[in-house]
Amino acid sequence: MRKFWKVFGWVFLGIFLQFKFNALYGIVFLENLNFHDRSYFVEMNMVPTKESLRILKVKTTVHHSLGSDYFANVYIPKQYKVLNETPYAGAEVVTGYLAYKMNMKRKYRDVLAVNNFIIAPQNITEDITVRPIKVHFENLKQRLHSDETYQISTLKLMTKLEGPELAEATYPQKLGM
Repeated sequence: MRKFWKVFGWVFLGIFLQFKFNALYGIVFLENLNFHDRSYFVEMNMVPTKESLRILKVKTTVHHSLGSDYFANVYIPKQYKVLNETPYAGAEVVTGYLAYKMNMKRKYRDVLAVNNFIIAPQNITEDITVRPIKVHFENLKQRLHSDETYQISTLKLMTKLEGPELAEATYPQKLGM
């Protein structure tokens, strides 16, 4: 009989702890839903090199996200070739652009990704006018945010990126977003 109560106690403790953590998760979920806005951050900078190659560093963040299924796709104009990544065929097709997938990973309440793209103009002799670099944030159901803040251009073999240090958009939380 003593062994029965010992086993019963351990089983009860396991069930109690499981319930406690699930209830705690529910409280955190509701607190996120009611008190925090969901923010999207895009951060880009370009590292200059002596050649026509440039390293475009793109950082995307979904802050205070409720779900784990967030995806970000970066659309780079077709006038530039990306040497270290292959275009992502699973993204929406935008004319004049090639899509590249960001590897979004969850870290506490945020979903983050950082990619370095080695880019070069397709045709070195031609100048490329100012074109936006597009970033689309999506989940499995819908597009959540689109960003076209950053502009890229090439004049006289000099590729430059224009835009703020950090682009931010904030939306109120909703279930299903």
